[in-house]
Amino acid sequence: MKKAKISLSLLFIFILFSLNSKALEHPKWSRFDAEIFAKAKKENKLVLLHLRANWCHWCHVMEEKTYALPKVIAYLDKNYIACMEDHDERQDLTSLYSDYGWPATIVFDGDGNELMKEPGYIPAEELLEKLTKLKKTPVPLSKDRVEADPKKASENGTQNSLTELKKMFNNSLDRETGGFHFGQKYIEFDTYEYAFIHFKTDTALKRWLKITVDNSTGIYDKAWGGVYQYSTNNDWNHVHFEKLLFIQARYIKMYCWYYKMFNDAEALKKAEGIVKYVDRFLKSPDGGYYNAQDADLIPGEKAQDYFDLSDAERIKKGIPAIDKSVYTSDNAQYAEALTILWATSGNGAYLKDALKTIDFLKTKRKQGNTYMHGEKYAATTSLKDNSAMLKTLMLLYRATHNEAYKTEAGELVNEIAANFNSGKGYFYTYIGNSAIKSTYNVSENIDACRLLNYSSYYFNQPSYKKYAKEILSFLTNETVFNTLSTEPGILNAAEELNYEPINAALMLKKGDALTPDYLKETIAFPRFYFNSVIYDKGNVIEDKKDLFDSFDDNFMVLCTSSYCSSPLFNTKEFTEFMYKRVLEK
Repeated sequence: MKKAKISLSLLFIFILFSLNSKALEHPKWSRFDAEIFAKAKKENKLVLLHLRANWCHWCHVMEEKTYALPKVIAYLDKNYIACMEDHDERQDLTSLYSDYGWPATIVFDGDGNELMKEPGYIPAEELLEKLTKLKKTPVPLSKDRVEADPKKASENGTQNSLTELKKMFNNSLDRETGGFHFGQKYIEFDTYEYAFIHFKTDTALKRWLKITVDNSTGIYDKAWGGVYQYSTNNDWNHVHFEKLLFIQARYIKMYCWYYKMFNDAEALKKAEGIVKYVDRFLKSPDGGYYNAQDADLIPGEKAQDYFDLSDAERIKKGIPAIDKSVYTSDNAQYAEALTILWATSGNGAYLKDALKTIDFLKTKRKQGNTYMHGEKYAATTSLKDNSAMLKTLMLLYRATHNEAYKTEAGELVNEIAANFNSGKGYFYTYIGNSAIKSTYNVSENIDACRLLNYSSYYFNQPSYKKYAKEILSFLTNETVFNTLSTEPGILNAAEELNYEPINAALMLKKGDALTPDYLKETIAFPRFYFNSVIYDKGNVIEDKKDLFDSFDDNFMVLCTSSYCSSPLFNTKEFTEFMYKRVLEK
């Protein structure tokens, strides 16, 4: 019996040692911080950055099949400083390398020059071959983010770029099955928005919208709700099963807009189904929402069979891992989507959750006058996070008329304009202390351009429009334009810079009759570039006083800076007029 006990103890120790040994089979990962290049020069090594996401199937595969091999570990430890960073946590790196997918492998020399940028899974032998060549002959890559003098931009050059962008937009669309005309199927919001704005004068775009929204059912999880990231093979049937919070936000907005425009009940059902999924799997008890759910039930093993199962059958097997990080940009976007869904559906619980989320971010993520991305990494502050917060704060003021949201938004846009402006025509993707010098991200500058222009009217601050024009000039400068693919967001920005947003105004003469319906209809209205206000005797602005005093009952109008429509006293009639007047502009 004593021998048996000793044998069992030894066996337990052996198993424990084996498990720990397996867990240690990886390179000596370092953090990719501001000191990494000095360390590399001192040790005469190159720097490898493994930028991964913890929900990513091919990241799991590469970590198991490539980085866990002893010969890869030995080679890296001798010749490289190997860094591993979370794609979602490091917004400074994501903004620069998002085009390279998951995982992304980037190699640098000791001066911080990029030597290699590779997307996706790389087998061990191929990686070793590439790394050996780079170590022997470290030749810097040409820069893919060009510097352009904004002073050299011209109206003619901008117009030429916009004309080409329209052609690129039209050529990118798959008119037969929806989405884009290339390998991955999903709906990108700027593309959807541009089509949505222009479909009334282009029947082909209307058809594309319908086909795209209908076929997006292929990436919608019928058992749990929620939307998968994309499908490959140029169809909607080869799904990558990860679910990311910001993607859920995107589809909620798109489905709400589609419902409001086409009265498609299935679209609204999908939007509410997404929220049911998020509430079940991604909702934090603290008030924020978790980042993502893994594509794999078992990391590195494809999960097609699992996701073919029913809800009950899946639960029996377990659920894919949840990344419980709470990030500002994603949560702000989700709060925006919840606000729009509240207005679209009339369900007050959605607005309540949106307000709770933003209050959580104000309490937990605000650092000084701006917002940090997450809890763990605070060395940099990103444009993306603060732009997302700004957009949602402005929307929440319109939804609630709580002055605190407008005040917060006003302070935030001022911080963005003061601290992220490079003075070179673009806004920095981040500020702070990072290993890599900050530059620009095209999509983030598109968002900044549109938000600054909108803010110039929202806060009556003309300087913001000046910054927006500078960004548009930069993005349409020939030097920068030649690096772009399809970017319909630039087309949206250019159009918005040419006219002021129309304002809906509710004039409250007595009580708050009309207010609830007015708020919902104006927030659900499927346009970003649109504003809504409420005036009463105490806050009506000077140039609206005569109009305000002209009627005894509550009424609604649409206004520009120089014109207001005839008053309407019925919300249904006003909504019909609003859709006709604004959407057919």
